[in-house]
Amino acid sequence: MKILQATTARGWSGGTEQALLLAFYMNKLGHETDILALPGTELEKRAKKLNIRVRYFPNTKKFSLREARRLAGIIEEYDVVNTHISKAHWFVWSAVPFAKRKPVIVYSRRVPYPVSTVSLLTKYNLWTDGIIAVSPEIENLLKRKPFVGKKVRFIPSGVELNRFSPGIKSKVRKELGIPEGKLLIVNVGNFSEVKGHHVLIPAFKKLFDSKVDANLLLVGRDTESREAQELIEKFGLKGKIYTLGFRRDVPEILKAADLFVFPSLNEGIAGSLLQAMAMEKVVVASYTGGIKSYLKDGINGIAVRPGDVESLFKGILRGIENLHNERMKKEARKTAERFDINRVAKETINFYEELLE
Repeated sequence: MKILQATTARGWSGGTEQALLLAFYMNKLGHETDILALPGTELEKRAKKLNIRVRYFPNTKKFSLREARRLAGIIEEYDVVNTHISKAHWFVWSAVPFAKRKPVIVYSRRVPYPVSTVSLLTKYNLWTDGIIAVSPEIENLLKRKPFVGKKVRFIPSGVELNRFSPGIKSKVRKELGIPEGKLLIVNVGNFSEVKGHHVLIPAFKKLFDSKVDANLLLVGRDTESREAQELIEKFGLKGKIYTLGFRRDVPEILKAADLFVFPSLNEGIAGSLLQAMAMEKVVVASYTGGIKSYLKDGINGIAVRPGDVESLFKGILRGIENLHNERMKKEARKTAERFDINRVAKETINFYEELLE
């Protein structure tokens, strides 16, 4: 089977990471799998480092017949094309009529937002053979929709358990000058409203005002932006919050953490939360979206109300109380093991094969 994993994402995100991981592990399973991406992206760099062949979207910014034909010349070489972002799916979908040989088209849906009628009648329906829902919530949403319900299969995003292992070493505290005994709280997520930084920072302010001596580490695209710095300064937390921006050493950063906090307002499956759980960290997270399918309050982590500063503050306090709760940490790791990327890649291959038949 010849497979193409496609995304137009320029930055790094959970969906982009999944496209890369599926390509890598499907190649290991013996299925020739390439990446379709934009040039100059982080995905292109990482794919090449892993010796994954990279194909390129024809500089597409909007629909054009000329570029659709050029893209058709690429996708017709493959048995399956799996898109991982809406824009990529639109481009691939628009190229299908021009392909001499139509591949199976699969769209991975990663956000739990309503689907427009236009999308239901077009890109989810015509020429799209299968839809992967990365969480039960997304699956239930799509299965109720006319035209597309029978095409939907729940397959979660996967975690590299060998990479996100509690046994790894870390020099992050030394790099930042944070003593080993100092309480370090970590959040991994691109700086945006949906990721809940506007909830996390005032909650951390309440923690600081309650005389808990801790540092907060923000990791992800734009966490070092002017907007982020202004929010930190607004609450008088300069010097207490470290903003690292985009990093490639997330496992080492998580290893350095005492507590992982994830205040997202809505989520598909929350890959960084699962990565922290795989590292056997005590986690405090919003009970929302796909997180509801695996976070069990008091058992494998602490659940809080999304968008609620007071709930997050109290959740962080509970997390601190459980820093030495080995049972909770082991349960977190067991939860993450259900999302092993090896199993996810095999399930996805099985879905492709069913569609090809």
